[in-house]
Order: sequence, then structure tokens, then C-alpha cells
Amino acid sequence: MNQIQEKVLQRLLDIYEKSKTFMEANKVKQSFSISVAKVFPKYKDDAEYNFFCEVNESLQELESLSFVYLDEERNGVLKKVVLNPDMLAACYKALGRIPRKEEQAAIVGIWDEIIPNSEVGEENLQPLWKYLEVQRERMANNRSVEYYEHDVEDYRDLLKLAVEALSNEQEIFVRTLSIRLFADSKRLERLAPRLKALLFHYGEYEEKESVLEECGIVQTPTYVMIKGNAEVCLGAQRMDLSKIEGDLGLSTCTIKELKWVKVLGERVVTIENLTSFHEYISDGDFVIYLGGFHNKVKREFLRFLFEQNPKKEYRHFGDIDAGGFYILEHLKRKTGIPFLSLYMDTKVLQTYRESTMPLTASDRKRLHALNDELQEKIADGTATEDYRDTLAFMLENDCKLEQEVVEVSRGLIKQSEHTRY
Repeated sequence: MNQIQEKVLQRLLDIYEKSKTFMEANKVKQSFSISVAKVFPKYKDDAEYNFFCEVNESLQELESLSFVYLDEERNGVLKKVVLNPDMLAACYKALGRIPRKEEQAAIVGIWDEIIPNSEVGEENLQPLWKYLEVQRERMANNRSVEYYEHDVEDYRDLLKLAVEALSNEQEIFVRTLSIRLFADSKRLERLAPRLKALLFHYGEYEEKESVLEECGIVQTPTYVMIKGNAEVCLGAQRMDLSKIEGDLGLSTCTIKELKWVKVLGERVVTIENLTSFHEYISDGDFVIYLGGFHNKVKREFLRFLFEQNPKKEYRHFGDIDAGGFYILEHLKRKTGIPFLSLYMDTKVLQTYRESTMPLTASDRKRLHALNDELQEKIADGTATEDYRDTLAFMLENDCKLEQEVVEVSRGLIKQSEHTRY
């Protein structure tokens, strides 16, 4: 079968599978046809006579096989190609295409196999349960299944990887997991774009590109960078960070050797961006580089820290934009620590007004969503702070600010010459 024949048959079967006849919901007999000129725009171009002949010969061959009927105009011009419903099985076989009902049954079988009903209460798998709920509804309405690309085994691998990512508790390298699951070091990377899209859409991830890292699936080991006013005990070694000028990077393996962390000052500060982390003068603070949205290693470190230092003040310093506040809320939700914002208020926006940037349409949408979410938390008493005035200020003054612009020295914001809007 040549490309012209394959294209026509695939189109006709697509139309059939979207029809009421396919759903057995039609009371009258339907026919399924396509316009030759619409499928092949060059068909009626006088300068493309050879192509015209090729299309005619190809479609006439399909008609000779009884796969289709041809509706012919004058001078041998083909108007429409009509599917022969009595030859559906032969059409599927000729294309090597799985009939949609068989395909749907295979998909349901994968759901039952990969995501067993006995695990429905497991919190980690909630993104997949949400996904399945939507897909069952889509299938009932004869709509396509999201992230399925007409390859049953490929789809099985995708869901197998999704379950593994969501239930993973230890940091693991991308290639190591790929070999373990698929005996192929590069298979995971090929599935990664769809996995990220699926989990981002149905889970609680704030950035699609950080999904794998948040699940503890990494290309290189995670390092938790710390500095400031604290003592740590690694194995039998005790270290006073306040006596070190720079920072200390703890790898995943090193973190496992931590016996305790004692915060000597009153405040723990997480910082979103690396430049700001390096420039931040810790003074009496214990400072941790977050790197945007934290992964499992950083979450576990923060929980470990909080368990040993529950009476300290926990603050987050990030961009003054929708993303920065989403990271703050994500940090609180995922760690259970009552973080407050730091240097993320209207005063800082006023101080650095000449360095602010205008909001995008997406920024405005996210800021309104944040405000609504915060309003609900305040109403039910679960909010740790009320920063609605900052969100309103940003919307009213069309502004946002990158964290790197803010200069912090000894706990004070460096003042600009311009301090008011």
C-alpha cells in the first residue's frame, strides 16, 4: 500500500471511529467520505498532472479491492472517496491498524494492570487517579485518550514509569531507573516529555521541567547548599558553619550521614536563586539554596532540620512574581513547615521600582488565582501570612521583580534613590 492509499484509508477510518455509527448510537445509516481535493491540494493544479494521475491510479486500486467507492466528476476527476463499511476489517488489516474498540479495551487492560485498584487510597498516586478519571470519561464520549500515541506497549511503558516516579522515595539517576525498568538506558528520556506533561497537568507541580527532579529522578546528584549560623554533625565530624566564609554543598550521600543540625540563630532562610544565595550575607541566619522548586532530597533535609529546630523562624526569599509566591506556597504544602516570605513585599517593589518589569497576561491570571487561594486559606484559618496587599500592588502597578535585583546587606534592603510609585 502506497502513501496516498494509506493516507486516504487512515482519514476514512478516523471519521468512522468518531461517528455515532461507531458508538452504536445512530438510528440512520451513515456514509463516510472525504474530498480528494481537500486531502491532496495539488490534485486540481494543472501543473501537477503527474500527481493527478498517481492519485487516480492509487484510489482506483483501492476501489478494485472493494475498500472504497469513488465519486467521479467529468474528465476523470475524482470528487469523493467513500468508505465501504462491509470491508472495515480488511481496511484495518491492510493498514496494520488496531480497531479503536480493541485499542480501547487494551488501554483499559493497561490501567487495570499498571495502576491496581487496591492502591486507590495511596496519596502519592493521586495524579494518576485524576488522570484515569478524566480518561474514562473521554473514552465514554469516544474521545481520544490523552498522552496515548496509538502504540499500546509504548503507553504501557509511560504509565509504568509514571507509577514508579510517583512512588519513588530515594534519589535515582535517570539512566539507572531507565535500565531497571526497561533494560534500555535511553528509554526514560524518550518518555520524559509526555511523563512531565501528564504529571504536571494532573499533579501539583509548579513547573513542568522540574517534575522529574521533584520525584527524585535526576541526571546528576542533588546538592543542598548551606551556609551561615549553624552547626552540623556529619558522621563523627562536627562543623561550625558560622566560622566558614563560604558555603557547604551536601550531596545526597553526605546528607544520609547527617546526625544533627543545630541552628544557632533565630532564623532559617531558603533562597530561590543561586546568585542571591551567594550574595546574601547571612549574619545570624542559617541559609539554604532552594533552586526554584525543591525536590525530595531538599524536602527531606528541610523536614529533618525542622524536626530538630521547630521553634526557629522559617522564611523564604524569592522573586516577587507569581512564580515566587507559588514556590513559597509549594514549599509550605510539601514540607509542612510554616514558612513566611522575606523581602517579597510592597516596600521592596517600591524601593526597586525602576528595575521592575511589566506583568504578562499569564502573570495576571496566576496572581488572581493566588489571591483566591490565599483568600480561602485565610477564611479557613490555614494561611501562615496575608500577602494579598502585595499581590494587589503588583496587579495595580503592573510590576514584578526578580530576586537578583534586591541587594541584602546585614539583614537590610539597600535603598534606591526612588522609593515610591
